[in-house]
Parts: sequence; structure tokens; C-alpha cells
Amino acid sequence: MILNGMEQNEDLNIPIYPRAEDLVLLMNSLVDVIGRGSAGILYSFGKELAEKYYRNMRIPENLNPDGVFRNILHSMMFSDWFTKMDIEVGEKFVVTLQNVFELNADEESCNFVRGFLAGLSSSIYRKTYICKENRNPEGVCAFTLLER
Repeated sequence: MILNGMEQNEDLNIPIYPRAEDLVLLMNSLVDVIGRGSAGILYSFGKELAEKYYRNMRIPENLNPDGVFRNILHSMMFSDWFTKMDIEVGEKFVVTLQNVFELNADEESCNFVRGFLAGLSSSIYRKTYICKENRNPEGVCAFTLLER
């Protein structure tokens, strides 16, 4: 079947990420009901969701992990998760995102995004990462991924 000039590929499994505005509703509800304890839940949910998405994509293992990581993050911009990104992989592993949707939630930290980045990087690079966050008043968040 041809769809908009593109042949349909039944084997291709591209996840549709939850829209940012819908996730903010969930986050605010958790903060309202649970309070500060919601931070761990959101981090864990983000991590598990990223791991699930990555497994379901069935990406060949011989691809460059840096390219895979960059392409997956780039696709997340289409779901309004952030507007700009920069990735530094080397001595430090830092993902800088501008206008992260989670800044619109009633949280002190981007817990869901931190968990998502930890789960995604752990899955792609086959190492265990945790994620720390630093942000500035202009809506720029730097997420540092640290190998555990």
C-alpha cells in the first residue's frame, strides 16, 4: 500500500510519543494527589517508557549508538517535548534541551524527562545511566547522564 507517496512498511515500528500537553495533565494530577513523592514515580515512569519504546523499535544493534540516540531525541521534538537540543557525548554525556514541556508542570524538576533520558541512554548504550538536571531561567535544561 502506498500512503502519501511512501510505501507502507509493516516491519517499521515508530512509536508515537505521548503529546506534551497530555503528560503535563498527568504530572499535575500526581503532584496534586501525592505531592513531592510524585518525583520518583515520574522518573521511574519515564525510564520504563523509554526502555519499552526502544525495545519495540527493534533497532539493529550494528548502528552507531550516538546516531540512534540523536535521531530518537530529534523525533521527540515532533511531540512538543522540547524545541531545540544539543548532545555532547564524550568525557561528559550532556543533553541540553530548550523549552522542555515539563517546565509547564507543577514540579520543581523535570523528573519524567530525566527518567526518559536515563532509560533511553541505558538501552541504546547498554550501560546503566542515571540523569541529573540543571536549568536556567530562560527555559534551558542541561541533563547530565552519569554511568552507574
